[in-house]
Amino acid sequence: MTGLSSSKNLGKLDWLAALKRLAIAGEPVILVTVTSVKGSTPREAGTKMVVTAEDFHGTIGGGHLEYRCLEIARDILQKKPDGRARQRESFPLGPALGQCCGGHAEVLFEAVLAEDVEGLAPDAHSLLITPLTCGDGAMYLRALLDGEDIKGLPRTAMEAGREVFIERIGGWRPQVFLFGAGHVGQAVVRALEPLPFEVRWIDSRAEVFPGERPAHVRVEVTDDPDLQVKSAEANALYLVMTHSHQLDLEICERVLRRGDFAYLGLIGSETKRARFVRRLRIKGVTREAVDRMTCPIGIPGISGKHPAEIAASVSAQLLVACERVSAAQRRSREEEPGATDKSLLRGS
Repeated sequence: MTGLSSSKNLGKLDWLAALKRLAIAGEPVILVTVTSVKGSTPREAGTKMVVTAEDFHGTIGGGHLEYRCLEIARDILQKKPDGRARQRESFPLGPALGQCCGGHAEVLFEAVLAEDVEGLAPDAHSLLITPLTCGDGAMYLRALLDGEDIKGLPRTAMEAGREVFIERIGGWRPQVFLFGAGHVGQAVVRALEPLPFEVRWIDSRAEVFPGERPAHVRVEVTDDPDLQVKSAEANALYLVMTHSHQLDLEICERVLRRGDFAYLGLIGSETKRARFVRRLRIKGVTREAVDRMTCPIGIPGISGKHPAEIAASVSAQLLVACERVSAAQRRSREEEPGATDKSLLRGS
């Protein structure tokens, strides 16, 4: 089998970009989607992988399940390289498949043509509907209906007399405001590249930014970060690591006074933290607010000072902060049955 070493990690909507690029270029392509799971499985329902004859993009968890799905997808391509095809397979993840998860996964294999995807332009309130039976047409978007329950998505259901797979195509894509483009800032940007974040990278020195930047990063050259903090969405994440301690202090004060952040991390030592706490308290920032500032940054147990080590540790800390936000949003929805949390439906 070819292509096993060339998998590309895909973000929440990057699979659609890859699919469009390949299909519109005339490359025969299979979209592999995990449509349901039970018990312990490598990835959740809705996970996708884009497969061509020689390559693949994304992952559904690796191991024998992914290997077998690649074989099936390429077998479909070989038999029907120019036509439509849709096939469902069920996989018990036990000894027969060489995986010890013990769960169960159902997977959809779908041949996708350019006409199926070139018009797909999801917005913040889009649901992706994929028919599960060959002959029932291509995937399509529809708007989220008022009051529609999104707690059970993704899921299979009946719609317009057809069995379909329904999933949110957008979802919350956390904003990271990264202040500082030095060595650690650059390492953080590289570490966040495969992760589902939208990064605003801010520094007053245009010359310190690298020439090439990942697609998920927007650079802002400014001497005044106040507008950046004001423009942030609720539950944004802030990393402060500028070339100036005074500027670090001003940014932290603005974020703490705003209050609706998911994470505020300040690079530095325990000594720097103590100095900042004292100065922020003098400025009138409450003790409760100051206690929410993380300094030093990074998860406990990683003491390395190399930029790449700091970046890896901080990336993990940002993911933990996002999990806390998602858990709180899930609890909020469960307390109000049937209510749609619009904050979860921002486009990626």
